[in-house]
Amino acid sequence: MKSANLLMIVYAILLSTAGCRGYAFVETPTTDGFHSKLPSPYTRAVVWGGRPDTIQSASTWLLKKGILVVDQTKVLQAAADQKVSLTGYQYIETDVLRMAKLVGARLVVFSNAEVGSWDALDWSAGFPRSQRVYSATISLRAVDVNTGEIEWSGKAQSTERFGNIEEGVSLLTCHALATAWGMRNPGSTAPENICPPGSGLMTSEVSLPRPQAPPAASSSPSSHSSTNY
Repeated sequence: MKSANLLMIVYAILLSTAGCRGYAFVETPTTDGFHSKLPSPYTRAVVWGGRPDTIQSASTWLLKKGILVVDQTKVLQAAADQKVSLTGYQYIETDVLRMAKLVGARLVVFSNAEVGSWDALDWSAGFPRSQRVYSATISLRAVDVNTGEIEWSGKAQSTERFGNIEEGVSLLTCHALATAWGMRNPGSTAPENICPPGSGLMTSEVSLPRPQAPPAASSSPSSHSSTNY
């Protein structure tokens, strides 16, 4: 009987400390970035990298800024015609720049994603359940195909783990680009509307309470994995 009462007390403490703890990505990421110059409207650019979600998010953001984004298939076709391999993650950047120039692009925006993942406990429903959570760092830099100069660069790093990898990557991509273009300052603070709803990028509309203790954030070290794209 005492054992059952003790378990109930422990469970109540866990609920009170965890509250509605979930892994919604609500924290503003930490960023850094710079630009020496920004592209004029209708500049043709290629977005290149290993993760389709990062490429899509960056392409959407740039299109909304008036940049003409060249589809990757045109670059791949030019590479095939030149018998140059650009498949996989081990591409040579000078080859990408050369092929991008052939299809009329002036810039190549290289994207890189470092993603870690864990199995963790989610308490948002009032009881523990296993969930895959992530942390990520997204880096982007724009290189002139003629000179090889880096015109702008941005980086965003998640400040806590999140459950939806696509939305998390999109939010990080948005903040990295906004920092590179001078629309927000480097660091951990940013305007709330920096990634507005309907932009095709993830925004946080509901804030969940932050727990006082970390039982929900416990994760299995053996389940950690990290990928670099």
